[in-house]
Amino acid sequence: MQAEVLTEGLQQDRVVSATKMSTVHAFLLALVLLAGFGIRLYGLKNQPLDFFAPRQLRSLLIARAVYYKLSPTANPALRQKAIDLANLEVYEPPILEQLVGITYVIIGSEQFWLARIYQALFWSIGGLAIFGIGRRITSFFPALAGLSFYLFLPFGIIASRSFQPDPWMVMWILVTAYALFRWSESPNWKWAILTGVLGGMAVLVKIYAVFFVAPMIVAVWLSAQGFRRTLRNPHSYVMTLLVAVPSIIYYLILNQARSSDFLSFWTLSLASLILTHKFYAEWMSMIGGIMGLTVLLAGMLGTFLAPKNARALMIGGWIGYLLFGLSSPYQYTTHDYYHLTLIGLVGLSLVPFMAAVFQVLAKQAWIWRAMAVAVLVYTAGYSLWVARSNIYISTYADEPASWRNVAKALPEGKTFVSLTADYDMRLRYYGWRASAFTWPSSADLKLFSIHGNQPIDYDTYFKENTNGRDYFLVTALSEFDAQPQLKTILTEGYPVYYKGNGFVIYDLDHPLTK
Repeated sequence: MQAEVLTEGLQQDRVVSATKMSTVHAFLLALVLLAGFGIRLYGLKNQPLDFFAPRQLRSLLIARAVYYKLSPTANPALRQKAIDLANLEVYEPPILEQLVGITYVIIGSEQFWLARIYQALFWSIGGLAIFGIGRRITSFFPALAGLSFYLFLPFGIIASRSFQPDPWMVMWILVTAYALFRWSESPNWKWAILTGVLGGMAVLVKIYAVFFVAPMIVAVWLSAQGFRRTLRNPHSYVMTLLVAVPSIIYYLILNQARSSDFLSFWTLSLASLILTHKFYAEWMSMIGGIMGLTVLLAGMLGTFLAPKNARALMIGGWIGYLLFGLSSPYQYTTHDYYHLTLIGLVGLSLVPFMAAVFQVLAKQAWIWRAMAVAVLVYTAGYSLWVARSNIYISTYADEPASWRNVAKALPEGKTFVSLTADYDMRLRYYGWRASAFTWPSSADLKLFSIHGNQPIDYDTYFKENTNGRDYFLVTALSEFDAQPQLKTILTEGYPVYYKGNGFVIYDLDHPLTK
């Protein structure tokens, strides 16, 4: 018993000592954080079309509607139009969009780039959680290396500044992981309640967070206190309630119908994909394109080098990543931002791996240590340069005016069908116009076939969805070529009402006589 007390005392002393930083360490940490935050603000006012434009514009439309609702000086007609254009399917609560919209009100104008500042800040907070955990399980430089990977990965830089719930969800998952790990060190009510509140917020922000929060909590419970003590500990029940209740209220009570539809369409009906080898090959290919399989392997190996409770936390995260993929087989191979959680997981798991590397380096001559540091600094600098170059070429400065021109070419008070590359979102956001029906892309038609639907009869489908509509707008010209049946129907059956730079409008009210 005395030996156990002595061991626990030594462990506490090591943790306290490990959390202290010298001035040099504090400077390096601040430098890394500022570099990670700053690179995400480069090209701050570039149009939000650099990464998955439909999702960003969707959030911006909701934020705009919040702004016009709350702005006392807004034109009533414009206010109603903003609200109507933001009348889109909502699966997760638009908390972030409301935050941005309220910020618009505070500053007195709509500035889309404010969302980038928020996302850069949130991603940096997630990085601090990684560093905080890493600093408690090892020394300063391995923790800084894990943080640097998380902040400087080129894909992560581009994706994490996009205006959508996913980067924010990653932050909530990581701060939950930090609170949970602190609870494993000091199982008191403060950390138990904080873990539950933060975990509940993560799942509320986006329901997919439950795949990470739940396995991490269970794994740490079992590691820290075993199965029986977990069942007897009131902390377990309070954490569970705090995590589950907000999402149960929103997703299962307030938004039950849409949640059910989403689960049915995207998970249950596509579950057969996980039985195909193609799914796993494309999954690995996606990871390879995002970060490379070598660093993935290093992170997985690092998990097994971590101390007990940290290892349980990481294993819970890896289980969550696997479950997330199995629940979203289509999105995991088509939507790269579904892997944003992997960046945080690998960044954390790299900490013990880098600790082992630094231990070996510490025994080498100074010249080899200096060269190793040079390699790490070069890697970080190169990553920042790659991200900066990608941002630099992604200005899209002409897009707003182009879409306003499209909107002007469409007569007011008339309805139209559209074939665009982004589900009508650019026209909604920049042109303040929305189509009565968005014609599906060839990718959407492929998805319908995966669901087991029969190929559409273009003539019938066209008549059903253009009946009573005045015009047919085509801006996705390559997609138009990819659907020759639709192209034949329009070009041979209807006159061109207007042809502009990169778009064509067909007149449905005056079909060509044959």
